[in-house]
Amino acid sequence: MKIALKVVFNDGTSQACDAVFADFVAFERTWTRSVAKLEQDLRITDLAWLCWHSLTRTRKTALKFDPDWINTVETVEIREEEPQEKTVEQLMGRDTPNSEQTPPIG
Repeated sequence: MKIALKVVFNDGTSQACDAVFADFVAFERTWTRSVAKLEQDLRITDLAWLCWHSLTRTRKTALKFDPDWINTVETVEIREEEPQEKTVEQLMGRDTPNSEQTPPIG
C-alpha cells in the first residue's frame, strides 16, 4: 500500500513524497485511527501528516509538524504516478507467465 503525494510550499517549490507502510503504522499509533478507514473519513490533516511523516522519515525535513511545517505549506495533493513503460507483450495482452506466444500469420 502506498499513497503518492505532492506538497506545494508557500514559496512555490514542490516535493513529491510517498506515504508507505512505516508512515501508515506511525499514523495509526499517533492518531489512534485505522488507515483502513481513511477512504471513508479522509481529512486534509491526514494527507498533510502522512506527507510530513514521509518527508521526516526520509530526512527531507526536520521541522515539527504543527505549526512549523504546516506554516510552510500551500497545499498537499494526491499525485498520479507515472505510468510504467509497457512491453510489446503487455500491450498485446501476452504479459502473463503462462501465456502462449502466437506465431505471426503469413
